[in-house]
Amino acid sequence: MREREWLSGGGSRSQLLDDRDGSALGDRFESVLPRDLGIHSAIPTPTGDDELPKYVPRDFDLKLRLTLGANLPDRGAFVIMIGGSSSGKTRSLYEAVRENFPDWRLLLPADAADLLHLKNAPPRRTVFWLDELQRYLGSSPPLTAECVLALERNGNLVVGTLWPDQYAHWTATGEDVQKLVKRAVSISVPDRLSPTELTEAAKVARRDGRIRRALETRDAGMTQVLAGGPSLVMCWEQAATPYAKAIITAAADAHRLGMQSPLSVELLTGAMFGYLTSRERVAPTDHWLDEAMPHATRPLYGNVSALSPVDAGRAGTLGGYTVADYLAQHLRRVRRTEPVPHEAWQTLATRLRSPEDLRRLAESAIARLRYRYAEVALDRLAHEFDDSKSAVVLADLLTRQDRLIEAVRVLRHHEAAGPLVATKLAHLAKLQQRVDAIRPPFVRGLSDEVAELLADVGVCDDLRRDADDGDALAAERLIELLADRGCLRELRDRADRGERLAAEALADMYVDWGDEDLLMARARAGDEAAELRLPKLRRVSSRGENARFEIGALREKADEGSLRAALDLCTLFFDLRDEENLKAELDAGTPSAAAKLIALYTAREHPSLIHLRAFGLEADGQLVTPETQPLGVRRKDF
Repeated sequence: MREREWLSGGGSRSQLLDDRDGSALGDRFESVLPRDLGIHSAIPTPTGDDELPKYVPRDFDLKLRLTLGANLPDRGAFVIMIGGSSSGKTRSLYEAVRENFPDWRLLLPADAADLLHLKNAPPRRTVFWLDELQRYLGSSPPLTAECVLALERNGNLVVGTLWPDQYAHWTATGEDVQKLVKRAVSISVPDRLSPTELTEAAKVARRDGRIRRALETRDAGMTQVLAGGPSLVMCWEQAATPYAKAIITAAADAHRLGMQSPLSVELLTGAMFGYLTSRERVAPTDHWLDEAMPHATRPLYGNVSALSPVDAGRAGTLGGYTVADYLAQHLRRVRRTEPVPHEAWQTLATRLRSPEDLRRLAESAIARLRYRYAEVALDRLAHEFDDSKSAVVLADLLTRQDRLIEAVRVLRHHEAAGPLVATKLAHLAKLQQRVDAIRPPFVRGLSDEVAELLADVGVCDDLRRDADDGDALAAERLIELLADRGCLRELRDRADRGERLAAEALADMYVDWGDEDLLMARARAGDEAAELRLPKLRRVSSRGENARFEIGALREKADEGSLRAALDLCTLFFDLRDEENLKAELDAGTPSAAAKLIALYTAREHPSLIHLRAFGLEADGQLVTPETQPLGVRRKDF
């Protein structure tokens, strides 16, 4: 990208922020090249059409142009175009801004820090172009609602693009980011043209051969064909060699795990090992690359390629490769529930150089219960990048594995970071005393009682003591957590002791599971909560009969990027006690899948529950135990 070249080669951040008469790409928006804004080149034709095809008017153009009204300099605006790759969202935005504000300045910030630096003294009449907005929302520090509001108030235009699943993710995350994304004017960009848009496209096709050719293609939308999308999919599906398919898949899976920086050749080579057969791995790695790179980087229609080289900020240097957006989105859909191989996890955790990517990798690993890879990433963040927040997360992970001494050492490395670390150290000291008091003598490894105490780093244990002392709020919160974790044994014990909240939570769980026998048994024993819920259970008992249809409909939506559908799938699989499909959603990174799988193991009183909660899963989905966790993924000294 030209903005990267400018920032790292021809200027500095201070020049970008202080020179209010210039920008990364020029003084006027109309002077920018469309491809520098992230607009895909189009398929060529023998007639030698211009670089961009003629623009086909879209149904949402009116809403977009009304948002970019004449009084914009007085009030500013924040617009997010939401659509899949190659759906035309960036092109439509470009046309609207060029039409309304051709003489405004353009800034393409390298990261959120550039914008945050500007919030106290923002320029005016400037377009802030945030293509792939998730790069700014997920950076460190992240873009804030306060910053964007300050830019708007000074009469600026802030625009960004997001895929639908990214929009769903960021509107369901932390409070400030959620507030930021939700307050934007969102423009939905469908993948397919509406009947009205097709009529307009047919008119344009009389003057543009590429539009005509795209309309004639039946298996993809017009905008996707123009951007070479089907050719990219074919490049992966019909790869010339297994090495080409492996390297493309490795890059796409890295993207699926949240990686945004270019991937080095060394990283891709290490990761692709897991996508090759034993026989294919025998050849030297130089042979892998000789076989893979010509196919993966070959320009296709529209000058797109599966993998594209990116400079390292200096002339004649290679920073790595990025996977084509359209192909990344396609493989995210078709490989949504596929597990990522061990070699890919391990290579990413040990060789990534971007702290933002390492944070995203750790989050992805934790969401999938792949704690061993999260540990490596968090350890690097805590020590190589001196990240105290990652140190706290790592300490919690080590604590759940009964490695409290290591957890304390990690935190002491960051003692000067502030009150969060000090508070955590004090909490661990008390927790160690509790563990020592209840640990059975001569017992090695995690006992049931110690595992229960450490499972949530002592949160429920503190609530139990407060509840026993008469704290009603603590009692209510404790029951909520026990129900979320599926702790049947403790809920039964408390319900049998006459605790109303526990009885209600237990009865609600039986209703959710459609377990009439257990609910009826409690009702016959005089449990009022169970008796009151029997009619409700009979009303919802037909859900199991419709489950297959419901699963199919939800899975189709989830594969298309609907977070709500994926969350509903997890709930349905938990209610049906479907461990296999819950693990599939775990591999997809669905936020609630880990909690639901642990709750299922808890409800079944599964013998492997202790190890699942503490050590998680292998890359292939098998349980990790203290005996099978290799020392190579741990830091041996601090």
